[in-house]
Amino acid sequence: MKGQIKVIASAITKEEQLDIARLLVKAGYTVNIKKGKVVDGKGTTFIN
Repeated sequence: MKGQIKVIASAITKEEQLDIARLLVKAGYTVNIKKGKVVDGKGTTFIN
């Protein structure tokens, strides 16, 4: 199963993003964090 969490602007901090990734890894998922494009001055980050 493939999923993606989209984080817009600074909805959660970088540290919180890493905490989510760590929990997913502990649960057995392969995880990567990727920066998306800036749209209307808001950056996006994807946790895959």
